[in-house]
Amino acid sequence: MLTISLMLLLSGCGKNIPAMDPALLQSKLSVLLISKPNLPENTRTTFAKTLLSWRDNEKISYEWIPDVSTLQEQHINKIKSTAYDYIIVVGSELTVQAQPYAAQIPDKKWVLLDDSISGTNTPVLQDKQTLWKQTGANFMQQQWDDWVRQEQNQGKIIEWVTTNNRAIPSTWAPSEEAEYISYSDADGWYAPFQTLVRQHGPNWIAIYSPVDATLLQRMKNLQVPIMNMSTTAIALNWDVVFAGLLDQMKKQQWTPGLQNYTTQEIQVKKP
Repeated sequence: MLTISLMLLLSGCGKNIPAMDPALLQSKLSVLLISKPNLPENTRTTFAKTLLSWRDNEKISYEWIPDVSTLQEQHINKIKSTAYDYIIVVGSELTVQAQPYAAQIPDKKWVLLDDSISGTNTPVLQDKQTLWKQTGANFMQQQWDDWVRQEQNQGKIIEWVTTNNRAIPSTWAPSEEAEYISYSDADGWYAPFQTLVRQHGPNWIAIYSPVDATLLQRMKNLQVPIMNMSTTAIALNWDVVFAGLLDQMKKQQWTPGLQNYTTQEIQVKKP
């Protein structure tokens, strides 16, 4: 029976916003899940199994709107007009879009689930109805601190490439070493960078913010080893994430604010 229900759910997640049976909304809790496009099939299956389990075992009614790239007026109107207890939003771009709406709709509890590494600027949450789960602003520093310190303790020179919105941690490159940091979003930056590489003779070029394939190849042509930190990625353990959320909902221990993922909730993939 679960397999049949799962197939129906996956095939029915569709193009139009579904309508929830009003009778189901009288159940203990009701949830709306909004997810980004192009989720892996195994992730979609996990979502479907989770929602069905919540319905069958916990009497939690749900709706799922998949493949949403942009929150539109129809989504917001539906949220405002339906008696959902929790709005769960999956996808880093969607969470940024959802946060202002969450502040405008105070009768719902919002759970924003980023699925990529956070930037170095911590967002400010002023409302009391949003839980935003992220890796945290210091995530990259935590992941790479041992490597950087090891190389620097051995006297290795690191030439840094980043963007203005992703600062190199000051413990890695203090202000007196600013000439070792180049910003790939600055106009005409590459020629000076190339000159600095020749002058400094670094042991490594460390890429802290993503660059395109053409630029990466140009850097490789400089014949300096490259550590492309920007390819660090995360994969969420959705079973663990949703189990934690269910526990909070059942125990009424949901707490708003910014919250970092635990080591059990994410897997880190590094070059």
